[in-house]
Amino acid sequence: MDSRENLKFYLFAFITVFIFFWNFWYNDVWIPNESFYAEAVREMFESKNFLDIYYNYESRFNKPPLTYWVIALSSLIFGLNEFAIRLPIVLMAVGSLFLTYKIGELLYGRYVGIFSFFVMAFSFQFVINSRYASPEVPLLFFFTLTLYLFLKGYKKKNLLYIFLSYVSLGLTVLTKGYPYFFVLGGIVGFYLLIESNFNLKEFFKKLIDIKIYIGVPISLVIGLSWIVYMSLKFGDTFWSVYNEETVKRAFGEESRISDLFFYLIVILWGFLPYSLAFYYSFVDSFKRLLKDFSFIFSWIFVMFVVFTVAKGKIPTYFIQAHPALSVLVGYYLVNHNPSGFKKVLWGASFVIPTVVITVLNGYMVSTFNLDYFYYFIILSPFIFLLRYRDYKLIPFLSTMITFFILTVSLLVKVEKYRPYKEIGEIINYNVPDRSVPLIIQNRFFHNMPFYAKRKVLRDYSEGQIVQYWQSHNYMVALVEENTLNKINGKVLWSGYLYPNSESRFAIFLKNVAKAEKGDYSGFVKMYLIYTTR
Repeated sequence: MDSRENLKFYLFAFITVFIFFWNFWYNDVWIPNESFYAEAVREMFESKNFLDIYYNYESRFNKPPLTYWVIALSSLIFGLNEFAIRLPIVLMAVGSLFLTYKIGELLYGRYVGIFSFFVMAFSFQFVINSRYASPEVPLLFFFTLTLYLFLKGYKKKNLLYIFLSYVSLGLTVLTKGYPYFFVLGGIVGFYLLIESNFNLKEFFKKLIDIKIYIGVPISLVIGLSWIVYMSLKFGDTFWSVYNEETVKRAFGEESRISDLFFYLIVILWGFLPYSLAFYYSFVDSFKRLLKDFSFIFSWIFVMFVVFTVAKGKIPTYFIQAHPALSVLVGYYLVNHNPSGFKKVLWGASFVIPTVVITVLNGYMVSTFNLDYFYYFIILSPFIFLLRYRDYKLIPFLSTMITFFILTVSLLVKVEKYRPYKEIGEIINYNVPDRSVPLIIQNRFFHNMPFYAKRKVLRDYSEGQIVQYWQSHNYMVALVEENTLNKINGKVLWSGYLYPNSESRFAIFLKNVAKAEKGDYSGFVKMYLIYTTR
């Protein structure tokens, strides 16, 4: 790279890390999924029990404990707050970017590693999952670390890295479950089979060379330790829930023809803005996949086959393939200079996503009445293109702008429609006795156990709330207006809450946009009441 290219690299790297950290630092209220992890860790500190996982004071067997433990460690250092609970997730996201760079560098050189870093940095699905406490990014980090350590050990013939990869494999399983033994084992096994030219004798020799007979037991001891403990303590109660999360998700649903295309579509939107560039790169390199891209191909192919065959289809499953997708695209960004019709297709794979994302950015600015200055900002990728004649980075720039708009302006508007922290503070000030539960009428807001710091009784009907009021000395409840009129209590707070899942973020944003214009039809009016006798 010349000095100008180096300057662009450092500038983009700085902005990338800045947006990552700014976003997690600013967001004040949990999104629904991360409330499970925030509350579970709070209850760990409350009970001083870090092995048994509880949410809303009920056993939670759904996921292994490593995500909870890294969050607990951060909270021990920085306190039980949003910063501490999100910090390890963001650090692991940045770590995953670094590992993507290292894999690209190890396989194809420093420049490919650098471009792989940028491609990964704003792949849409990776970014949105790196903003909150959940196991997806810790899984990505340990998954990628396992493959990097294996690859380096294999390439350098260094057994220390090989053994560390087995340790990392155990941590991967301790993050998301034993199916990842088979996923990662399949990737490594298929790669070694390709390296052996599909000669089984040579293949088994390579397995012995990487000390599989020692490494697999190490991984099993680490990865299955918590599962064995929970099985011994809770028995069938644990397995009935855990198998629901693993075996039944893999084999419990009927297959459909559309399943064959599920992850092809997921890549199309989840790996934006470079998804079209990936498809171009994959097709163009098809004849060289086993020769020049054997490790990357093994990674993508095994994941695609495994999760396509598995009956349960969840888009986040494929995030662990993003480093491999990024390295392939990074290689093409550095080494591919097509001519003729290929040049048109290659250029279109960058321009089309940039245009689409720019239009969406404009729609966000218009719909939410954001500052007019944003209209100039969202056009900056095309200004960059005219100035530098470099179309390879314009999808990156357009997506960077998307997340900048979301972080700096749009989430500011969204947060006022998520007043769970405010409600929790009001409850704890007026009802400091945490043995008094919070009752919620007809629904459940996943954030409330954390912010109310007490048990939440969910989905209570009007009749159940009235009956509870008549038979208890104290009651604190979030109720609808019809119930408010039947109970003699003090209203501590009133306002609008979103009754559906915020995980369907586009629908949530649509209702927020309507609310900004005075239409609260997508929300429900709730009243926080407190009664004493």
